[in-house]
Amino acid sequence: MDFTFLKKSQQKRLVFNYFLKRHFFKERSLYVFLCLFFLLWNTAYCNPIASISSSVGDFDIELFDDSAPLTVANFIRYAESGRYNGTVIHRSVPDFVVQGGWLTYESESNSLIPIKTDSALLNEFRLSNIRGTVAMAKVGGNPNSATSQWFINLSDNSKNLDNQNGGFTVFGRVIGNGIAVADEISSLKTYTVGGITDFPLKDYVQSKISLDNFITVTKVDIKSAAVAPNYFDSNSSELRLTLDAGSFGMATLSLRVDGSESPPLFKLVLNSIQRIYNPTLNMATFEPSTGSLTVPELYVFGEKVYKNLLFFLKDPSLYTFVLDSYEKI
Repeated sequence: MDFTFLKKSQQKRLVFNYFLKRHFFKERSLYVFLCLFFLLWNTAYCNPIASISSSVGDFDIELFDDSAPLTVANFIRYAESGRYNGTVIHRSVPDFVVQGGWLTYESESNSLIPIKTDSALLNEFRLSNIRGTVAMAKVGGNPNSATSQWFINLSDNSKNLDNQNGGFTVFGRVIGNGIAVADEISSLKTYTVGGITDFPLKDYVQSKISLDNFITVTKVDIKSAAVAPNYFDSNSSELRLTLDAGSFGMATLSLRVDGSESPPLFKLVLNSIQRIYNPTLNMATFEPSTGSLTVPELYVFGEKVYKNLLFFLKDPSLYTFVLDSYEKI
């Protein structure tokens, strides 16, 4: 296959940890694989994308508007009103979270100013707080108190954040280089700024703080959802599929392409899975008895380029597929 286009819950964690024991994979690998797909997460495509421009690098967030429609609409409203523009990352805890969406810095008064917030949200906790997911912050002891603040999970925080304060609503995931940008922020030294602890600053030398010391979100743009059920996303090097697995249900999910292997491997992105309930035309299909995944058509850069792609599940413990055959249009 020509890969020149490859430019460089809920049965939550208790069930997940049980399934992940190595001996269990050996005995019931396909069953485990399917359970992870459709039971652990209601974890698509045709989801909108938030493109974040920041002082440490740009990255994208895929917004899960099927799983958290109120929360996604809220995030988009803040973004499109411009209120996220100029906000700073005000919290960074390594191996936990980086958080923003609350404060802007005013140079003239050398002060941090909270942005104007809307009414608090109804909690929509459905998806697990695993590494790379994006969730809403809220007030302790009040599940329905989220407004504008969001955070990126740097680790698997499900044991903690899924089980307190009604669960923290996951409404998206970072894609492409997004987790690398978040990790870079978490590597910066933190300070207490204006009484706020764990505040990351860059190139700070214990003098007066300036705008250049903050990690600033300069702009948030919302991109419309893609319309093809199965397509290649060049920004994240992922195949985005809309999948029908028969009695196990339907979902949208992503396979990340690893072109360093020969043949290339296609690995399931766990934090991309989102259950759907209505079929669409030309859905991919998964056959549990053979481990085969069939994609009737695949779009690349908005054009239908491949058809009748056939993949086989190579290693259920690593969630990897290999491409067996395809036709180029």
